[in-house]
Amino acid sequence: MVLRVNILIYMYMVLCVCMLAFNAAYAGRRKWSDLHRPGKIKKWKERIGILIESGQPVNSKETKELMKTLAKPAQISLFYKAQQELWQEGKGERFLDWAAANRRIFITPCEKYSKKSVMYKAFYAFLIGQYKLCGTTQRDPFVRFMLQLVTEHSIYCRENALQALYANAPSAIVIRAYQLMVRQEIEHSSKLVTDGLLAFAGDRVELAGLLWDHWNEFPPFYQTAFINFIRLVTDGFGRRFLSLLREETDWEVQFAVIRYYRRYHYEEAGPVLCRMVMEWNIDDWEFAALAAASLENYPGEDSIRALIQGMYSSNWYIRDNASDSLVRIGRDSVLLQEILQGTDRYARDMLQYKLDQLGKALDMEPAAEAAAALEQEVAPDDGRD
Repeated sequence: MVLRVNILIYMYMVLCVCMLAFNAAYAGRRKWSDLHRPGKIKKWKERIGILIESGQPVNSKETKELMKTLAKPAQISLFYKAQQELWQEGKGERFLDWAAANRRIFITPCEKYSKKSVMYKAFYAFLIGQYKLCGTTQRDPFVRFMLQLVTEHSIYCRENALQALYANAPSAIVIRAYQLMVRQEIEHSSKLVTDGLLAFAGDRVELAGLLWDHWNEFPPFYQTAFINFIRLVTDGFGRRFLSLLREETDWEVQFAVIRYYRRYHYEEAGPVLCRMVMEWNIDDWEFAALAAASLENYPGEDSIRALIQGMYSSNWYIRDNASDSLVRIGRDSVLLQEILQGTDRYARDMLQYKLDQLGKALDMEPAAEAAAALEQEVAPDDGRD
């Protein structure tokens, strides 16, 4: 049986009216909630303030009540907002002490949120990190929940869970989180990995050593991020990283190692960097360019000769980095005259330009110091006779 057109129109109109009614009801409910939200936050603030001031552990009856209440997303949102206001009033540290002494209050909500959508999981992981609730063993309920979240497909869940572990968990548990992500073939953002490890609240040098102990368990993607982290933490990996340049290692890993040697001088790395500059080829010019930049940290005749050879490279990036390093470590070397008096116009002009720029910078330093001294000597005019 074929429906008549007017019946379809009437059905469509009814559907539109239902949608409008739903939207109106939803907007009204939100408006009502927004109007009453400040009062609810105030009640939570007063309640938390009383608990903090008492300095006593919460009794079993109140614990159960708080567990049940905080398991509701709307209530825990109000709870967090009240806690933020207390923090602004200078009671943040006292709240953290209270939260640490009453960790069990947050355990039941933890179990509830583990079964909800990723949005709720991510938010609760954020709270656990803010309140520093993670324990020191994998059997701790908060640690178990965070290790579960690091394998979620949502980057927000993973990042908030990692931040919670960085805030309070030991190095071994952080390593375990990354092992689980590797097992699930998850590639977290490399920048978030590096920045997150830098936010680790424990001993970062110990964490770096533990990462090296498990080095072969991680793919090049994570190894590169770990090297970037270690570069900003410690200079004690010169000998260990040198093996990565001598092996058939992933290019990105080797690039990160070369940048490490640019920051930290390691004597045995000098000849390796010189060889990269002198023995480059078209397919791997990036190695020569990075090595030329890193040689600024390795003054000496061998480095100067390697950089001079880099100045004659057909690749602009190698010449540019070589000239930058050359004017820093060999500005007074007679070997520079080989370039300035040579027949390679591009090398000669580039080196002369770098020398001129360096000279201007050196000339400006005394002038800047004199101007600063003059400003200190002249008293400001305060407008009084």
